[in-house]
Amino acid sequence: MTHLNLSVAGALRQQKRFELISQNLSNVQTFGYKKDVPLFSLLFAQSVKHIENEQADFSKVSFQQGNIEKTGNPFDLAIEGEGFFKIKTPKGVRYTRSGQFRLDKEGRLVYAEGFPVLGQNGEIRVNGKEMVVEKDGRIKLDGKEVDRMALVTFDDLTKLTKESLTLFASDIPQKEKDAETATVLQGYLEESNVNSAEEMIRLIDALRTYEANMKIIQSRDELTGKVVNEMGRV
Repeated sequence: MTHLNLSVAGALRQQKRFELISQNLSNVQTFGYKKDVPLFSLLFAQSVKHIENEQADFSKVSFQQGNIEKTGNPFDLAIEGEGFFKIKTPKGVRYTRSGQFRLDKEGRLVYAEGFPVLGQNGEIRVNGKEMVVEKDGRIKLDGKEVDRMALVTFDDLTKLTKESLTLFASDIPQKEKDAETATVLQGYLEESNVNSAEEMIRLIDALRTYEANMKIIQSRDELTGKVVNEMGRV
């Protein structure tokens, strides 16, 4: 590969880094959001493939837990430790760390987009005045236990695909397993795991490196143009 192609690949790599970092920064305040992290071991090779118009994956999702914030809303739930809430969507079951739930007109506990939250007995319905969710996920309505939150995890989280900002799909078949170490906190939400200061440092680095690669490309173009002009005079 020529030095020019290396610079083009480097510029593409930094452009992709910029896109990932920008996405992370725009979701600093999105509850349950998990940041995308560039795969530096693959980024360069995939940038080269991108030049050849091939699709490539440049990143993975970091499932590091975010800070837990108290809201006082009884329908807000946070998971401390491993695990995901199960959400019933038109495309099938999806998984999330975002417990910013509410009740719909039918009295169902639903995800932000109106999709039902699943318990071990199916859709969770709140037919009572007071809902209490214990730390082990047991759901009580007016003091009577009616269900338990369906909290699951997987052996390989890297096989989960981010389908929206906070929803994940398990496209590659793997069995769910109970999130045995999960603790449910009622009246709390898990914040995004994006560190804005770290992302800003990465953003500046990506921009500077991109500019350096573009200068190399520009210099090579100017040199090529000069050679062509001089040869034209011979």
